[in-house]
Amino acid sequence: MSGQMDWILWSVGAIFVLSIAAYLYAELQAFWMRTAVTKIPGGQRFEAHEFSVDMLRRAGKIRVKARKATYHQKAREGQAEMEKQGALDVTFDALGLRIELARMVRTLSNPKPGQEATEPSGWHSLAFLASEEDAELRLAPLPSKVADEFVTFAKQIQLWVERLEHQRQARLDAEEAAKREAEEAAAAKAALKAKGKVNAMTPDEQIAQWRRVAGFTGTTSEVGLDGKGGIEWFIDLDATGRITLHSGKQTAHTTLRGATVTSLGGELEINVLDAEGHPDPHSFRVLKNTPPDVRRAWKERMEILRDSLKKMVPATT
Repeated sequence: MSGQMDWILWSVGAIFVLSIAAYLYAELQAFWMRTAVTKIPGGQRFEAHEFSVDMLRRAGKIRVKARKATYHQKAREGQAEMEKQGALDVTFDALGLRIELARMVRTLSNPKPGQEATEPSGWHSLAFLASEEDAELRLAPLPSKVADEFVTFAKQIQLWVERLEHQRQARLDAEEAAKREAEEAAAAKAALKAKGKVNAMTPDEQIAQWRRVAGFTGTTSEVGLDGKGGIEWFIDLDATGRITLHSGKQTAHTTLRGATVTSLGGELEINVLDAEGHPDPHSFRVLKNTPPDVRRAWKERMEILRDSLKKMVPATT
């Protein structure tokens, strides 16, 4: 009887110990798998047994603390390549951050007919890729249950990061537009200033400037003033057929090649091609209020030079 009682007591004790062990194992598993999202100053935190991620909205940063992880940063200006392993605490700029969360699989050695060659391993890989720092933080494999809980928080981070990037791009676009406007305003101001300088020149100074730009001084020239201290028209002709013409608000430094000269009432109209060989002719009216014999002499002289330039063009076959 005593032996039977002892066996019963031992059995009850064993069952009790096994129950306690099973309970403790279940509690330990629950502890390892437990996750939480909490508010912290300036943001939110996802916390699990092996790692935590802080979304620091106010600072525009992401902080990752992990018990086991690998950090790798490529070489940058003034900094050598860096690699760390073990328990790590890393803070990234939110801008340019990407989170890679992928389910890990294992390959079956002898899959049955029709069965997939791989199956879920029960683990996930998690990595944080930071373009601003040119770095990567890769955590040790996580239980899939923990990873599944992290998915929603990771999506919140990515949406926030995309919004920050959109805001930055909008700011850069606005700054670029403002820069272009400032450059255009400065160019307009410089052009206005240059125009003012031109207007402030005496006729002799203006003619001297035109001749510097043209690269020659004509052997024959005439100028007509507008009565306000400015030049109404100007013609400067070189014996080689080069010519500078000005009337109205346009000036050309070119040649008489392909030019036409027409007598109008009290002036000559000269159509020339510009120095770059633009196909459209430019029209200038010059020699206004000059004697008819002067205009006639200019017309004949220009037509002779124009025709001589035409004869100088090589024949083509």
